[in-house]
Amino acid sequence: MAAPKQQKGIAMMLYMPPELNDLLTASAKKSGRSKTTEALFRLEDHLKLYVSLATPGQRFSVEINGKD
Repeated sequence: MAAPKQQKGIAMMLYMPPELNDLLTASAKKSGRSKTTEALFRLEDHLKLYVSLATPGQRFSVEINGKD
């Protein structure tokens, strides 16, 4: 049986300050992943954990079963 087709994604260009790039590079090296994969994992994790971002450093967690 053939493997199911992967859903198509989108490509996105992102400009980031050198300090953020350094943090992402260090994190990717530590995890053994590419920077692109590390960024995708971290973005997915953040979006699932936080429903909103008011300002950097101020987050609103996703409610689980009506509890925060």
